[in-house]
Amino acid sequence: MNVPASAEPAGPSRKSRLLRSWKFYLSLAAIASALAGLAIEVVMTRPIRDALNVYMSLIAVANRPDFDDAQRLDAAKELCSAAYLKSHELKVAPQGGLVGIPRNINKNFKAWQEGANIWVCPTNRIGPIYQFVPEDGRWKFDGPIGLLRPHGEIIRTHELQGLEAE
Repeated sequence: MNVPASAEPAGPSRKSRLLRSWKFYLSLAAIASALAGLAIEVVMTRPIRDALNVYMSLIAVANRPDFDDAQRLDAAKELCSAAYLKSHELKVAPQGGLVGIPRNINKNFKAWQEGANIWVCPTNRIGPIYQFVPEDGRWKFDGPIGLLRPHGEIIRTHELQGLEAE
């Protein structure tokens, strides 16, 4: 039984090689798309992550048990903007922490970019909003900017002062 060599395939057929290469290139394209999406996400959220790092550092400094009041205030001043320091006097709260700065952050906090600044609502998505501004190549705490109400309504601090006067 001699069978001619041309009748019996020596290796995988051309069609199966094309099918395998098509799957390979499709998989490669999917991986490249996923990596590109991840890279875009990392770049786009960097300012928010940096501002949150400043906020967490401010909370840590305010609550450090090994610092005395003067050390705590000096370290906190490094994390606050010049405008905030001009308009607010940093003071140590009698119950701990710093006056006007929450002592913790809720696990359901909200942070977003508003123009060139970052806004953070450290409570359970309803409560005070704090602003962080870029200054000297770093993000700095700039104090309260408003109040986040249910359904995403934002009341700015200057509007709150107008409501209190009425």
